[in-house]
Amino acid sequence: MPGQPGKYFSDVKISKIGLAVHEIGRAREIIGIIVKYGLSEWVTTSGLGKLFVSKKRLARIERFNQWERIRMAVEELGPTFIKFGQILADRPDIVPEGLRAELKKLQDEAQPMPDEMARQEIEKELGRPVGEMFREFDAGRLGSASMAQTYRAVLLNGEEVCVKIQRPEIEKKIELDLHLMNFYAARIQRNNPDMEAINLTGVVREFGKTIKRELDFHHEAASIVRFGHCFAGDPDIRVPKVYRQYTTRRILIEEFIRGTKVSDMELLMQTGNDPKVIARHALRLVFDQIFTHGYFHADPHPGNLFVLENNVISFIDFGMMGSLQTEHLQFLGKYVLGYLARDAHAMTEALLQVSGKRNIARYKDLEFQVGEMLAHNKYLTIDEMDFGKVMNESVDILVRFGLRIPPSIYLLVKALMAIERVAVELDPEIDFAREMQPYATQLIARQFSPKQIAFEVFEAIREYYKLVRELPGDLNDILYKIKDGKFRTQIEVKGLEPLVEHIDSASSRVSIAIVLAALIVGASIISQWEQTRWIGEIVFCLAGLFGFWLLVKLFRRNKF
Repeated sequence: MPGQPGKYFSDVKISKIGLAVHEIGRAREIIGIIVKYGLSEWVTTSGLGKLFVSKKRLARIERFNQWERIRMAVEELGPTFIKFGQILADRPDIVPEGLRAELKKLQDEAQPMPDEMARQEIEKELGRPVGEMFREFDAGRLGSASMAQTYRAVLLNGEEVCVKIQRPEIEKKIELDLHLMNFYAARIQRNNPDMEAINLTGVVREFGKTIKRELDFHHEAASIVRFGHCFAGDPDIRVPKVYRQYTTRRILIEEFIRGTKVSDMELLMQTGNDPKVIARHALRLVFDQIFTHGYFHADPHPGNLFVLENNVISFIDFGMMGSLQTEHLQFLGKYVLGYLARDAHAMTEALLQVSGKRNIARYKDLEFQVGEMLAHNKYLTIDEMDFGKVMNESVDILVRFGLRIPPSIYLLVKALMAIERVAVELDPEIDFAREMQPYATQLIARQFSPKQIAFEVFEAIREYYKLVRELPGDLNDILYKIKDGKFRTQIEVKGLEPLVEHIDSASSRVSIAIVLAALIVGASIISQWEQTRWIGEIVFCLAGLFGFWLLVKLFRRNKF
């Protein structure tokens, strides 16, 4: 239809302008919060806050240390930054221990949205009034998090359900924050070459993928269904039923679990449950998730574990799940057996395996550090040792040696530490590592079973056969291309990026200078006539502003 393309491009231009306005507003808000909490060094080294910072404003809240101020700033920045902080709290390869301790205090809570607004969002998402969908719908929320709120309701067929609804516009807010976080990360990394090894931009990109998955409740619904299949027929666990016919990107409806929180010891006893039995059930279920299925609930803290009658356990909140590859399981098996034997060499071998390094120049130093860590616990029995703490310290040692660990291992350590705390709270006499030993032993035995060895030998022979079979053809292709003059080599010269960037920057400044000169000359000509003198004055002002901006940029880059 005539006129439609023009309207389309006009709409696109307006939306881009709107996005830019929102970005500027949010960027000013972020910088304002950073300045408010006195994070002067971060602001100035990022190159973004120099125009906003004053010594008087940076002298505030001196009673808090730097890590406390960062945590307070993250809390005020909102859900995206809170989620990011929670993830960084489990990454010793990126964040110093002092800051990690503060970030672990972050709670996924926010000012609750009004219940009536939540009800309207539910109706909008389902496309019908709440009364047509539910027989009952509680007016008060069950809980409120930074991204969603939950409510209890009863379906028309009488089934009790939990309704989880996202906050309005949360996806747009997170999208905007992610865009700005990527910009800040790139700028910080460029201005701080010593941070290159951390790959901050890569961490932000990975976080973006994670939080976008959490924004789509279809993923969480699929996780619950998969988890349910893993434990089908297990009498010690109750997996919530998901009502996928009602679930959308923004709303999740699942079975309402009516049980006792695992941390409520007094009520557990009153309902006839046995804390010691619950502790062993909880460990067994988590070890089954890890060693048998390679798919586990990554956040089994007390708030996410409920106990039903007969010591039956139910996990809730499946937003954070972990998956393990075969080599990750092999690492855990070797590490657990090494830990039980207090064998620093075996533990070091396991840690190197998971880092992807078979040999390192400082192997002896690494083994010595692991041995020193064990020596600190020399006079403790295995029962008294804290497995989660030792495993966390092992990861810290790897990080100090510049070795990287897959993100799923950090989730694994987090899950094991969480379930160990739960088990010890329920039964102080429980031996966490001994409970895990049969799983580790079985895993190692499976790895070296005749059947597994035969399979691996067969796979190796098949790969060699494939290589021998395809090699003549590959060589013929190379020789043919050489004869035909089509053989090409590509040489990559590294280290020229700064030079290319410098040339691009210089070209941009030259272009701006030429445009400025043209504006000044044009303004001078226009000013010769009385009728157009006002236009010349406006052009002169614009040229002056651009010229001043260019001079500031040059001075800031120390070009004079």
